[in-house]
Amino acid sequence: MPPPPDPAPPPSPPSRGGRDARLPAGTRRVLHLDVDAFLASVECAVHPELAGKPLVIGGLPTERNLVMSSSYEARAYGVRPGLLLAEAKRRCPHAIFRRGDAQAANRLRDELTWILMRYSPRVEVASIDDFFVDLTGTARLLGPAFQVAEEIRRVAREEVRLPLTIGVATNPTMARIAGKLAKPGGIAEVLPGCEEAFLTDLPVEHLPGVGHATRALLERFRVRTVGHLRAVSREVLFASFGRGGLALYERARGVDPEPVEPTWIARADGVLERRAPRSIRRDSTFEPEEADRAQVEAMLAYLVERAAHKLRTLGLTAATIEVHVRYVDSRPPSLRRAREADRTGRGTGEPRRARRTLEGGSDSTDELWRVARELYRSLPRRRALTKRVGLELSKLQRRDGWQRHLFSDPADEHADARADRQRRLDEVLDDLRARHGFGGLLRGSSLPLAATHEWGEDGFRLRTPSLNQ
Repeated sequence: MPPPPDPAPPPSPPSRGGRDARLPAGTRRVLHLDVDAFLASVECAVHPELAGKPLVIGGLPTERNLVMSSSYEARAYGVRPGLLLAEAKRRCPHAIFRRGDAQAANRLRDELTWILMRYSPRVEVASIDDFFVDLTGTARLLGPAFQVAEEIRRVAREEVRLPLTIGVATNPTMARIAGKLAKPGGIAEVLPGCEEAFLTDLPVEHLPGVGHATRALLERFRVRTVGHLRAVSREVLFASFGRGGLALYERARGVDPEPVEPTWIARADGVLERRAPRSIRRDSTFEPEEADRAQVEAMLAYLVERAAHKLRTLGLTAATIEVHVRYVDSRPPSLRRAREADRTGRGTGEPRRARRTLEGGSDSTDELWRVARELYRSLPRRRALTKRVGLELSKLQRRDGWQRHLFSDPADEHADARADRQRRLDEVLDDLRARHGFGGLLRGSSLPLAATHEWGEDGFRLRTPSLNQ
């Protein structure tokens, strides 16, 4: 766990309170912070000589990977996330290609989190590159929210060399939308009471929850702006989109009652404790696609090991485990179906899934791996290459402790003894990895990966840097 934030408040702007001090008591002031071109900015922070150059993150142009991040110098040539690396090289021949550094990304994200916690204890790490900060009630101490945003942007640039775009509003949704319009590197504020006027002429896709499918359906009814959407009744939106339609009804009016959920919570003894996530997911894509099921099982074993290690680090257990596999769809485009009607993943290119609930939950690498292997082997086989494999652990709960087995049923004695041994093994491995890095040890179940994947201090280097955790 990173060191706790500095308890001392940051220097305050000279005009304490400012305009925000005149707002009604309890008016929410929320910041949304987004790191511009995060993985590319991380590379520039670690290697300052790359600043100002066209930078592409995702791999080498000879690899069949996609662009995960690109600097704005590269975007000027049309290089954007999701583009094939070979196409990125064609569009920007002088670009610098890097695979990315997941460990540096996680470290800088944590450092930025502690910077934000100097200004408010209510900091939510929404993803690897965006954050919410609730400044409600801090105007007299810190000054107006806009000035605080300016100071945070300056401090982040000076201390961690990360560029920020910040949105300021009365709730998370409005702050996110405002920040989207301020990219890159700007600050945008939606004043309290001006939410509807701000949204009226924006394209409807600016609202969170409006993806390609929703936008296409709204377009059929000539609903193109948020103002148009606001004219649609709640009943029609619910009939068309279910509960998501009710959320759209509120968001079109600038309403979002959801609080900023602090990622780190101070316990009574003063120790910071991370709020439990809803789920833990680990995936990896094979490049090139994999035909050997032993290799796929080895990758799944490694992902289980990383997920279980994360569970124990957070002091959690998982009650549900799901394994999913995606195969290559080799059919001609004219024969591919866009979506299976029953959504079971029976199409070659659709993900296949299998799920099981564990009685009492578990954080044991051995138990989770045995269940994951059974789930994987229970999935119908396809005569196709495997493109992606992964798992998701859900129904997470705080671990109450571990009760060793002293007296047990003779029929279960062997299983109890195995569970005790595996628990002790997990403890030893976690301790060694805390001192020497995750890559200091390799379980036999993951050994086949050593022939196809680069092995480093933090384990195997997977195709996507953000998955190396």
